[in-house]
Amino acid sequence: MTKIKRVLKKCYWAIFVFAVVCLALMLTCNQIVVNNAEGKVFSDIDSIKYNKVGVLLGTAPQARFDKITNYFFIYRIDAAEQLYKAGKIEKILISGDENSLDGINEPECMRDSLVARGVPACAIMMDGKGYRTICSVINANKVYGLKNFTIISQKFHNERAIYQVEHLELDVENVQAYNAKDPKSRRAYLTTIREYFARVKMFLDIITYDYKMAREQHNTE
Repeated sequence: MTKIKRVLKKCYWAIFVFAVVCLALMLTCNQIVVNNAEGKVFSDIDSIKYNKVGVLLGTAPQARFDKITNYFFIYRIDAAEQLYKAGKIEKILISGDENSLDGINEPECMRDSLVARGVPACAIMMDGKGYRTICSVINANKVYGLKNFTIISQKFHNERAIYQVEHLELDVENVQAYNAKDPKSRRAYLTTIREYFARVKMFLDIITYDYKMAREQHNTE
């Protein structure tokens, strides 16, 4: 019985140490992203500089499981409309999943909402291959040739996107972000918690992407 207790004690300590390491990793990754975004993300529209194109990061108009109104969607539309009507951007590139798990075309839904608010359809471009944030920022630069643009999403999302833009060795010159309003629902708080995990995964994505690019470059030499 004593031997079993010793084994259990070691297991408990191993789990505890693992949890502490994971927590420290998440907090460290989060702080790196927050520090990097300082002075590059804005909530005040008067403080943000002009960029010809705004990249609106996609989401669906309804929550995936309970089908209630997705206020992340509404507030991002608000932000994009504000920037356009204030003359801070001339074009909007909507980047999202054209065939999400719900069967919803995110860019089309966002385009329809913007047009309904008076943004001309001719001022809107759509990237249906923005399956993830990393895809959206890569496509903005490599597919649409944007070197200067304003990212539009919630602050936590903008901070992560800015870090990706600057650390994926993309050919960009001036990238900033405009913060959409944050929802205050229980689902929104769960999204905030999930963001800590997303930021750890982001670093893994960047390392993987850099390795892939290095291999491709080596193969062409």
